[in-house]
Amino acid sequence: MIGGIVLAAGYSSRMGDFKPLMPVAGVPALKRCIDVLTAAGAETAVVTGCRREELAPRLREWGACEIVNPDYAEGMFTSVLAGVRHFAEKGAEMILLLPCDCAAVPKEAVRQLIACAGDKGEYALPTYEGRNGHPLLIPRRYFGEILHFTGPGGLKGARSLHEDTLLRLSMPWQGTVLDMDTPEDYAALCAYAQDDGLADLAAGRTFWLLRHGATELHSGKVVMGRYDARLSEIGKSQMAEMGKRLAGEKLRAGVLYSSPLRRARDSAEIVNRCLGLPIREVEDFSEISLGAWDGRLIEDVKKEWPSQYARRGEYLMSYRFDEGSESFYMVQARVRRALLELLKDDPSPDILILTHAGVIKCLWGILLGRDIDWAFPRCRPDKGELTVLRV
Repeated sequence: MIGGIVLAAGYSSRMGDFKPLMPVAGVPALKRCIDVLTAAGAETAVVTGCRREELAPRLREWGACEIVNPDYAEGMFTSVLAGVRHFAEKGAEMILLLPCDCAAVPKEAVRQLIACAGDKGEYALPTYEGRNGHPLLIPRRYFGEILHFTGPGGLKGARSLHEDTLLRLSMPWQGTVLDMDTPEDYAALCAYAQDDGLADLAAGRTFWLLRHGATELHSGKVVMGRYDARLSEIGKSQMAEMGKRLAGEKLRAGVLYSSPLRRARDSAEIVNRCLGLPIREVEDFSEISLGAWDGRLIEDVKKEWPSQYARRGEYLMSYRFDEGSESFYMVQARVRRALLELLKDDPSPDILILTHAGVIKCLWGILLGRDIDWAFPRCRPDKGELTVLRV
């Protein structure tokens, strides 16, 4: 069992308002924190203290239990101790600790933290551009040490005893490092959490999502990822036929957007013989990177990294093998960023993108207002296949 602790016992003195109930994108900050931990599979509890009478009636409705900290006036570490004690008694394998003012942490970051560090038995946290973020993952092996810690610095002091083994996982979400200690912080966090306007920009347009053609065969199944495979003769033929088909559709597109990987770039050039559009390569439309596994035979990966391969199967959307690899959540983040910029710059009613299966799954989910968890099993583009989505 994974325990999720949201710290909400403080005075909010620097803010000048009661942080747990301040709205962030229309939702109380505390509820956002509960939701993000619960979505990652944690059994969530809120540590209350100051003004608990305002929070207690809402917690059950929001799917969390309450841990009352009568010593909250003595500082945050007393709330940490109350939460850790609660989940130690319940036999939790690990705890995710999140202050209630960190209300912009995305669920993808929490899931990735669990997938990549949950079996390591060490403290772990997300980072963004080198800055430590939230939540903090605390493995069971350190519960007792925290509960008996009497040194300076509270939880940070206890954690610093293991600074050399702390796992810092680089992630692409700024929300992991944003908090709302002051009114200025709150304004910045709210601006980050607001809807980016992508749905409005996409409305009324038709998206033509084309997967590259078939690639040359190998001696066995390959972890393709960023491996720069060549088109096979079949793939070239698929793209030539697709070019004729698209020409017949009389698309109102101004650009053919392509992944820069060779199998996509070559596909785009063949398709474009019938279209005559400018081709624009978009780095963020590249396929998922699987780091050291890219281009390796799957059977060899299974033999060399059996436990890591099994863990990726268990946490397919969120697992990263190494720092050079990505999770599907990370791909979704960069694809959304690229699509948003594209739609701001290109007013065309038809948007034509030639890319890879993973990217198409992300695009399909994003345009339907869903995430990669939902889209992955439902969108299955084959090589050379066109997916058309009218938004």
